[in-house]
Amino acid sequence: MDILNFINSKDIREYLQGINYKCDSMQAAWLVYQSANKTMEEKHAAYHWIIENMPDCSMPERRFAIHRDSLHAFLQEHINFCETHKHEIDKDSFWGNLSDDEQDLYRDAFESRWFCFPTPFKKGDLVHRFWENPHRHRFCGGVFVLNGITNTEEDIKRCVRADESDMNAYGWYQTPDGQIYHEVMHNYMDLVKFTGELYGQERILIALSNFLQDKIGVELLLQAQRTLMMRDYGEDDDPNWYTDEGLELAGLANIPKLTKAQKRANRLRRRRVTRYFS
Repeated sequence: MDILNFINSKDIREYLQGINYKCDSMQAAWLVYQSANKTMEEKHAAYHWIIENMPDCSMPERRFAIHRDSLHAFLQEHINFCETHKHEIDKDSFWGNLSDDEQDLYRDAFESRWFCFPTPFKKGDLVHRFWENPHRHRFCGGVFVLNGITNTEEDIKRCVRADESDMNAYGWYQTPDGQIYHEVMHNYMDLVKFTGELYGQERILIALSNFLQDKIGVELLLQAQRTLMMRDYGEDDDPNWYTDEGLELAGLANIPKLTKAQKRANRLRRRRVTRYFS
């Protein structure tokens, strides 16, 4: 069985398969657990395969998880628990009615651990979670420009007692009105490369991506932000709550494009104004 098929991200899955990446037993169990597209039956079949084909190991205590001597024994207990409660698991009240031991058995033993996986992503890549609308710029959501991922040798030492919420990717996101901010997301194993088209102010992310990869300079980055925001604001601020007659009276209806002569005249006028006030 190829446990890597349980990875949510198509890009990460294909990358790890391409480099013939080998999971240890704990990594394999976690990948099966976090899969969003596999059924309970498929996950349980994978757990049985891990028990039968991969080495057993202990599960060290974590902040929200107890110590267990055997991963194999835990996986069998987890399977039995899910089978017993399979008609209740999807109910909203299920989690709140579990004891601490049951919570550990059902979820905490998996989610209280940190894992390091290589990915195909690099600084400056445009990425988003595989399940979300990349154009929906909610907080820490939508397409963003990657700055880094916590899967380095330094992170392995630092995150020895970290949990799943520390499997982070961080970078520059965008608010719905075009502002750029730096934030952190988890889980980086859900990331895929953005391959679509960006529109309006979203295209600022293209400029930022290329700047971080040293393909353009800071001047062009700032010019791109200024141009795209002004253009987008102009479209968004169109006062369409007025009547057509009112827009025409205000000079805002059917605005003609400037001719070359008019553009030249405007440049000369600006120069004269600049000389007058300098």
